[in-house]
Amino acid sequence: MFFPNCPTFRITSSTGTLHEPPGCWMQNTSVSQQQDRLWTVDYVLNLLVGHFLFASYTALFTIVPLFVIHQGGETWHIGIVIGSFGVSGLLIRPFGGRWVYTLGAKKIAFVGLAIFGVATILHIVAFNVWLIIPARMLQGVGLAIGPVATSTIVANLAPDRRRGEAMAHMGLAIGVASLYSPVLAFWLFSEFGFSVTFIYAGAASILGAVFALGISAARTDIPAVSGGSTAKIPLISRGALFPTFVFLSYTVSTAPVNSFLPLLAEDRELGNPGLYFSVYAFTQIFVMMFSGTMADRLGNARVIVPGLLIVGVGMFLLWGAQNQLIFLTAAVLAGTGFGFIQPAMQALTIARVPVRERSSAVATLQAAWDLGGSGGAFIIGPIAGVMGVAVTFGMAGGATVFGALGFIAGDRRSPPKSNAGGQSGEEFAGHPESNEKGD
Repeated sequence: MFFPNCPTFRITSSTGTLHEPPGCWMQNTSVSQQQDRLWTVDYVLNLLVGHFLFASYTALFTIVPLFVIHQGGETWHIGIVIGSFGVSGLLIRPFGGRWVYTLGAKKIAFVGLAIFGVATILHIVAFNVWLIIPARMLQGVGLAIGPVATSTIVANLAPDRRRGEAMAHMGLAIGVASLYSPVLAFWLFSEFGFSVTFIYAGAASILGAVFALGISAARTDIPAVSGGSTAKIPLISRGALFPTFVFLSYTVSTAPVNSFLPLLAEDRELGNPGLYFSVYAFTQIFVMMFSGTMADRLGNARVIVPGLLIVGVGMFLLWGAQNQLIFLTAAVLAGTGFGFIQPAMQALTIARVPVRERSSAVATLQAAWDLGGSGGAFIIGPIAGVMGVAVTFGMAGGATVFGALGFIAGDRRSPPKSNAGGQSGEEFAGHPESNEKGD
């Protein structure tokens, strides 16, 4: 690279030695550090946005299944209510990737969190099971586009060599929310009822929307491409399909956890179900402190496969859990597995696509949450009604093992990036407006 303020190298005629003029190495080091800078104001604000969105979302884990029963629903209704959340998400999320590119990640993050917050508060006026479904579907719209925006912002701000680390820190921000929000929500429900709990959850998401307003659009949007057509941005990214199918095997495991864990805990007297989510989150936070760096250094495959297998063991333990020790051990394993999977899977996906396709790739990957988590809830609802809720956890364990084997057997190589109408990751990471002063 040529620096205009740095003279060219010169050769000493007597020795033939190549000498770099004084000060050049300092300039080279400074530029390298600037390109590797991660911790900026925009990055921190984005972490807060993600944190409060998932403080709202995870608050509902221990509440919605109980709310369905309270409003006169049956066990099989829970699967429908949980699954309806993903129907709208599955339909909207691909467009979310395109909207992030055309309208900007900041705007989509704000709109997504605002929608989710309002929809959460609307649960208060859902007086029967069938009125819960529209509120859940509106929530699905917000959660479909909000995380696409925040994940795209992370990908755009992160230097290529620190992308796994950057994704892990977003996972940490989300994990901290999971650490306290489900327990706090269950306590609010126990002390004050459903209405106060839904107000708390909705307010958390709206607070995240406020933080989104502080993010710089100029530094977080994908650079405009000269002569590029937004119509060419795919709704579904082909480069992201393989990671999505593998990730789907994990998201399937969230269907029984989000739908039936409170019922399993109550039926087997395993204690406050919120403790599961707190232990899960604490473990996830600990693992993500180093899993992103591991993925950067060792490769994503060496992190993803163990993560899937560990989650599978956790689901099998839930299947047979008869006491709180096994119940919480399963939470430790599930949190450990996801702590490995999440940053590596996102980094792998981003590495497989050109820069202009990042938001589309993120949307494609996150569609696995709709297909596995919400779509899985539709499938396991009737199964739980016939065979019992515990069986669904065993099925989830089998799915993650299958996903690990599929990843090993599949083609993990990144397909060639077509930079037509786009930039390479290195080009964007070095963009003078892509990072603020920070560490």
